Amino acid sequence: FDIKTDPEQADRATEIKLFSAARPHMRAFHFSWLSFFIAFFGWFSIPPLMPTIKKQLKLTPAQVNNSNIVSVASTIIGRVIAGPMCDKYGARTVQTVLLVLGAIPVASAAFVVNYSGFMAVRLVIGLVGSSFVATAYWSSVMFSKEVVGTANAFTAGWGNLGAGVTYLITPLLFDLVTIDGAVSDSYGWRITLVFPAVFMVFIGVMLYFLTDDCPQGNYADLKKANAMSIAATKPEIDMKKALWAVAKKPATWILALQYACSFGVELQVHNVLSLYYYEDFKRSDCDPSTAADACRLLTQTKAGLISSLFGLMCIFARAAGGYASDVANSRIGMRGRILTQFAAFAGQALFLYLYSTTQHLAASVPLLIVFGFFVQASTGTTYGIVPYVLPEYTGATSGIVGAGGNVGGLCWGFLFK
Repeated sequence: FDIKTDPEQADRATEIKLFSAARPHMRAFHFSWLSFFIAFFGWFSIPPLMPTIKKQLKLTPAQVNNSNIVSVASTIIGRVIAGPMCDKYGARTVQTVLLVLGAIPVASAAFVVNYSGFMAVRLVIGLVGSSFVATAYWSSVMFSKEVVGTANAFTAGWGNLGAGVTYLITPLLFDLVTIDGAVSDSYGWRITLVFPAVFMVFIGVMLYFLTDDCPQGNYADLKKANAMSIAATKPEIDMKKALWAVAKKPATWILALQYACSFGVELQVHNVLSLYYYEDFKRSDCDPSTAADACRLLTQTKAGLISSLFGLMCIFARAAGGYASDVANSRIGMRGRILTQFAAFAGQALFLYLYSTTQHLAASVPLLIVFGFFVQASTGTTYGIVPYVLPEYTGATSGIVGAGGNVGGLCWGFLFK
């Protein structure tokens, strides 16, 4: 191996070399976050264009909110299933399937003409969010307990960054496609949605042929050689048994609840943020009832750029949470991880309250950034604990906790109705 490993932990890496792409550990590390990044980019490619889509499809606010809810709801089932599937087939295969098949509904959104069709594609696109489970599982298989919190935080955090980048890029792509009226808005948003679908297929195919399931190789090859006993995670498990074993652990449900209050919050914010900045901030010297568009402080593109700041916190915030969890663990054990978790959630609660009370654009932006930092840090501290619940069923644990995040997003979505 091109990296330090621990033979007693099935050759998992004990260090992270960010600037290395050597197989199997660091190659899997980089493809795990990159694939999740592209999945998130596709999953949240619609919300940045919602001001235009809402107008073109003549959607009511209630219909927009319903579409946000279904985009999160379908991921709940997908995440629960994805965990045991990773245990059985390996994260590499699961991630490839999710990206390649998930590209179909993303591209199909370009052909939607009414509310029913829009709801259908957003429902199916939500399954792409299950890629998070494969990402967390993959890094847990490749890295030892000493650094797994940091590894999970980096891969998941940089992957979540896809939501921030799609808010940054998608409106600009739309502007490029529709520049000087070359293409109408009605066709512009449809053409824009083709780009993430193409990227999803490209990355999905690449990772399948260029990466490994675990430090010992690919599960399929190890099975053929009857060498699964040396694999970092043994996939010959019964799915029901894995889920039942994990479900009996109270810690699983506590972490799922906490993830609902961190990642679930993140999902809902991503779904509504652009439309919130576009529609809610208006000029004080203008009457919205007579000239709604003229009274808006922000264009669709500017609203998207501001909204991207929340997701861009993933560059370092989730990794910071995971790193802090690892450091605290090295000093005072699991108690350190729990205290780090408490601190992250306390910061999130404080700045969410402050953000919710401001009505001034200049004040809301810095508060959004700090609030976003603590939200992402909370997700990192949560997954710093996940591998300790039941190590032999990390995939199943990750699946249930990940689904908890989507349940949270679903609940917060209903609060907006």
